[in-house]
Amino acid sequence: MRLLLAAALLVAAASPAPGHADEPRTLRLAVGAKVAIGGYAGICDDLSVATITQDANATITALHPGTTLCSSKLPGARQVVRVVVEAPRK
Repeated sequence: MRLLLAAALLVAAASPAPGHADEPRTLRLAVGAKVAIGGYAGICDDLSVATITQDANATITALHPGTTLCSSKLPGARQVVRVVVEAPRK
């Protein structure tokens, strides 16, 4: 019985928190910054906030303060990132 309880506790501790498993990773970028996320066939929801190149590097360019979702295709999957573009500091 103790072994079963210990195994259940280990599984619960190793499992991701509910509701967070499908959350995209967040990239915080300054206006003008660029970052390659890899993949191809990139797309961003709000092109006034960020754009993404269509080459094999799928490079995101931060254009204007705001938040948008961008994604690129990987072999067998599509990766999604939340891009938060911050205004330049004065």
